[in-house]
Amino acid sequence: MLIAILLLTAGLNAAGRERLQRERPSSVANALDALGLLQPESVRSILLLHSGKSLLRSKAGELEAALRKDPNNIDDRLMLIGYYTSNGRGSADRLRLRSHVLWMISNHPEHASTAEPSLHDLPDDPEGNSQVLELWKNNLGSHPNDLPVLKNAEKFFFGKEPAEADRLIHRISEREPDSSEWPVELAHLYRMFGIPGEKIDNPAERAIEEYRRVLELTKNPAAREALPGEMADAAFRIGDFPAAVELAKIYLKSSDRPAVQRANTILGRIALRTGDLADARQYLLDSANPAAAPDIALSGPTLVLAKELIEHGERETVLAYLESCLKLWPRGENVLRIWIADIKNGRTPNLGGP
Repeated sequence: MLIAILLLTAGLNAAGRERLQRERPSSVANALDALGLLQPESVRSILLLHSGKSLLRSKAGELEAALRKDPNNIDDRLMLIGYYTSNGRGSADRLRLRSHVLWMISNHPEHASTAEPSLHDLPDDPEGNSQVLELWKNNLGSHPNDLPVLKNAEKFFFGKEPAEADRLIHRISEREPDSSEWPVELAHLYRMFGIPGEKIDNPAERAIEEYRRVLELTKNPAAREALPGEMADAAFRIGDFPAAVELAKIYLKSSDRPAVQRANTILGRIALRTGDLADARQYLLDSANPAAAPDIALSGPTLVLAKELIEHGERETVLAYLESCLKLWPRGENVLRIWIADIKNGRTPNLGGP
């Protein structure tokens, strides 16, 4: 049923959809919205690509015939890309998939669908993938100032040519200096591939250089203060502890409200994982020092390090930490006293988490 309705409505243009919203009952609008017809182009593209996976082969043949009459029907083309990506059999289907992907990138590089992975990599088709790469390089030359094209190109080059992705992120950021998307994207690029063209063996030095470069793109004052904490968290999650330590120490000097809690928690969790219990204990206590008062009063204590330390038998340290929190988190007094009583009575408090 979903495919049938998609096929019937694929020809609706933007004006027609808007008219339907004005003239038809809300139930019609809701039905169209469920199909992506009233969604942003990026969401609609994903829905069409996904819907194509469940097409019958006979229906795919009908769409191919329809495209020969109307090659500009993007909806049909996206459904066929979804179909051949999931159900293609043999060289003939690989060529059909290639032709549809190349048509989209050549004729509509600004379309949101060209940022989707299924239009980046053609399965078992190295020749087709070379043509895709060449088309994107040509698009950069022929659409140097087209922002949607540059954004789609960045998504394509991100995993293929990080140096080109780096250049594109900087170009786009110049056009959208207040957007938080591009500093985040640059940090993600560096986290996955390092700094293109730079070989920095020392993880701490590399982290500082990555931070410096991402900071240059970050214009919002609050985001600049929070940035080293975000990057420290990301480094910790992937096990890059030297980088996380360096970034957390930078963050500790920031004026960001959560900095004292967050930085000390990261440093303590790393100390625990590297066998330094003494430092882990101290970082826990430091995370509830008076400088953390504004954050703890508003958001409550961050308990993950306390939970990990109590699992390592560090009950006295956790007890001292919770007693410090009593002074900083008045509205949490009841639960804090329950946890404190648990520890004093030999029980393990439930500090949350898995």
